[in-house]
Amino acid sequence: MNLMKLTFMPFFLKIKLMNDTSLYINLDNLKNNINFIRLIKSAKNKTILAIIKSDAYGHGLVPSAETLFNAGIDFFGIINISEADAILKKIPQAKLLMLKGVYPEDLKEAAELNLRIGAFSLDYLKILLDKAKSAGIDKPLNIHIKYDSGMNRLGLNEKEIKSAADIIKENKKYFNAEGLFSHLSSGGSDLNYTNFQIANFKKAVSLFNKNGIKFLYVHISASSALLNDKIEEDYSNAVRPGISLYGFNPNTNIDEPKYSAFLDSEKNDTAACALKPLMTLKSRILQIKKVKKGGYVSYDNTFKAPIDMNIAIVSAGYDNGIPRLMSNKGRVLINGKFASIKGMVTMNLIMADVTKIQGIKAGDEVIIAGKSGANEITIQEIARIAQTIPYEICLNFGKSNKRIFTPFSLIKKPAKKRAF
Repeated sequence: MNLMKLTFMPFFLKIKLMNDTSLYINLDNLKNNINFIRLIKSAKNKTILAIIKSDAYGHGLVPSAETLFNAGIDFFGIINISEADAILKKIPQAKLLMLKGVYPEDLKEAAELNLRIGAFSLDYLKILLDKAKSAGIDKPLNIHIKYDSGMNRLGLNEKEIKSAADIIKENKKYFNAEGLFSHLSSGGSDLNYTNFQIANFKKAVSLFNKNGIKFLYVHISASSALLNDKIEEDYSNAVRPGISLYGFNPNTNIDEPKYSAFLDSEKNDTAACALKPLMTLKSRILQIKKVKKGGYVSYDNTFKAPIDMNIAIVSAGYDNGIPRLMSNKGRVLINGKFASIKGMVTMNLIMADVTKIQGIKAGDEVIIAGKSGANEITIQEIARIAQTIPYEICLNFGKSNKRIFTPFSLIKKPAKKRAF
């Protein structure tokens, strides 16, 4: 029995290695990106509210929060109580804005955690008030009023401003109007409509002020607006970078856009020169298959070999977040060279043409997204082929793969008590 273990152990270790598909997250690039964002003209001298909702767009909620906190950011936008709990265990002094508010049943816990609550309608304000009274909440809730400036999603409209202001003023025991925010529908593509929304937002700020409500934080610009130097002044004192934190410019399909137009030129020489993606998705070759001319590859016979070919069977598929639309269109990197995907992407495997790549073997590394040598496959490229946006690709990669953070350093001395 011991002899069998000795004989087969290396084989099983090799199989384990070959089956490994992992997502590498470069946290140094996250530091680079937040430093870059600080240089943007429209972010100058403004509070940065970093959006790390939905598991930091697939990049890892807590590691992203810790990295940003160590870089000087303590204000974060999130979605639910479980995200808040996870962050506060590691960063007790973090300020957290619940972008969609909280469910009434979670309000007492939200108050105990001192969460900032996005209040998106008059009805919701009234629900919060009733729940705060019935739950015996004894300190004001920090609320950020969501104003609908023209996206027609969540938010109060102009006619509701006075009523909202009256509710807040009459219930100071329960409400502290800490912030006002809105969201732009097309910060990088429709300049006229963006400026129309900003004008509406400016009017909302003014109306709240006239009705006796002055906010500590006023914010409307997310990544698309921050990375658009043609947008007029947005009248805010805070900004909400999201996808740009993770290395992407939502305004362009160009992988390496020129950023000089909207950077603060006075500080240009001291910080990052471009946004850098964090994700690299790696897998392994399981087998090299020799396919004769006329042979089919994968399901539904969508690829027929025009010549004798070598096909690498790669240990990753749509279970790992690789879009099925990559079938016969996408590519991977093996030994620094591009290998086109042949046949249908399957649940756990993809097939790549390695006929012209010399010296490869089972167990070799495959880059699905990221750099190898001088070549790179970007998340943007994958998104274009899949007819979607980088946000969705990042989320799917993050949900579907083991993540390895490089480097990963914890906060050395977490605060003993929270400071709000």
